[in-house]
Amino acid sequence: MKFFTVAMAASLILFSSCKKNNANSTSANATSIVGSWEIRSAQNGMTPTITYSSGNDSILKFTATTWLRYSKGSLVKSGTYTIVVDSSFNALVVPAGQFTHRIIYDGDTTSNKKFFQITGKTLSIVSGVFALDYGSYTEYELVPDM
Repeated sequence: MKFFTVAMAASLILFSSCKKNNANSTSANATSIVGSWEIRSAQNGMTPTITYSSGNDSILKFTATTWLRYSKGSLVKSGTYTIVVDSSFNALVVPAGQFTHRIIYDGDTTSNKKFFQITGKTLSIVSGVFALDYGSYTEYELVPDM
């Protein structure tokens, strides 16, 4: 029980420190995700957050229908994607109205759901359940297309 309490507290701290969506931010829709996004931070489960400096060349690029993942300038994976409205992300730790769009990579509807939100030039992707120690949170920054 103590582990669950600590995990829930860590989840609340993580999401309360995230940027909030406001009237001046870009809405999360199918066209707003198009572009090149460079990783800035990643957190998985209860491990500490890893931060990445600008120019690290770890890019997630979206076109209108395809995605491409680059590492150090080399293409490592690509495929197709769709975006659907889905408000089933764990509402216990996320304020209502956030992370309501889901990315489905390569038509795989059986893998862990990945939800995203765009605030200004920041793309945030979440998946899993942090309270159960297997959630992930990744932030990317919009960069000029490669």
